[in-house]
Amino acid sequence: MHRTQLLLPGDLHRRAAQAAKVRGMSLGNLVREALDEYLARVGGVQPSPEAIDEVLLAEPFADPDPDPELSTNVDHYLYGAPRRGRRPR
Repeated sequence: MHRTQLLLPGDLHRRAAQAAKVRGMSLGNLVREALDEYLARVGGVQPSPEAIDEVLLAEPFADPDPDPELSTNVDHYLYGAPRRGRRPR
């Protein structure tokens, strides 16, 4: 097995933990079973080499109004965490 860390929104974590408890299994086992079922359903779809090239060779996105504190607020943009703001030096 490989150890993997997942970040889940609070509500999803709570519901998944409750579902695992009802089924008498660990949260990790519930996640493994759910992921296995999902991959079986979608057939382990792999992107075509053309689709990969399209993404890798695309022109970079030029943000007309970049956030100068993007690296500080990355958790805000990815997970909805509160903005952190600039720290005094």
